[in-house]
Amino acid sequence: MKILQIGTPKCGNFWLYKIIQGILIRSGQNKPNFIEQQPIYQLAKTWELNYPEQAQIDMVDITDLQTSYRISSIYRMPIENMESYVSKTGHVWTHSPICKASKGVFRHFDKKLYIIRDPRDRAVSAANYYCSPYMLKYFPQPEKDPEKYLKHHFEGLMKDWVWHVFDHLRFSRELNLFILYYESFLIDFQQELSRLLDYLEVELSDADKQDLERDMSFASMKEQNPKHLKKGIFGYWKEQLTLAQQKKAEVIAGPLLERLGYNDLEKTGQFNPPERYDFNMEDLKQELLTSQQNL
Repeated sequence: MKILQIGTPKCGNFWLYKIIQGILIRSGQNKPNFIEQQPIYQLAKTWELNYPEQAQIDMVDITDLQTSYRISSIYRMPIENMESYVSKTGHVWTHSPICKASKGVFRHFDKKLYIIRDPRDRAVSAANYYCSPYMLKYFPQPEKDPEKYLKHHFEGLMKDWVWHVFDHLRFSRELNLFILYYESFLIDFQQELSRLLDYLEVELSDADKQDLERDMSFASMKEQNPKHLKKGIFGYWKEQLTLAQQKKAEVIAGPLLERLGYNDLEKTGQFNPPERYDFNMEDLKQELLTSQQNL
């Protein structure tokens, strides 16, 4: 089984990676990663990265010009032959938006998963990350305070999320994407895990599923990865964002938040994202563009 997981940065990608790895290990399907077979890996294990496993994760960037593999944001090399690359791994992670090359890359994977998170929480998380000691060391930028960073970059963070999610939903049927939600794992881990297992066509015992939930709890994950994980809740944007930012979020992403069930989650605490994504994407695009004209 060849798995590709996709999501915008700071949307629960690392958590999903660990969940999938936990499933593969418990079902006896875990395979060596491509990067672990490269000479750079032994050196990369000595680097001061953001979390312990970062050097061994197979991450790729997909663009119209080139598909490349990388270690965090420090080391990057082109993939000359995608079929050969995929034959040496079982689980790959990308943040890349949809582009002309996406379909050609995706066809090499049996299972393709896309994770979504409330963009307002994601924006707060991203601001903290980009101002973290790790990012400031390797990617220095003038703003070191997350609140100020958010003030200057909030609109961009929201728009990036909107069009990344929109395009993956638009092509979800063609690319056979399975949609998961960060909040669903938080609200009912076992229910979302069952959906994931059904999609992967993997069976785990009840004991393994409970064991996996314990290992994937925020307390356990944060203890192992204190620099990377900050919060294990949703909806904290209500305390972190200004009223002006909250209104701007609605202008930028409102129609998509409504379609995905985030408005109901905010109002009622009940989250029921759509089971099918067959709504008219062209109508949604026009609603988003019309709304964003009010900025």
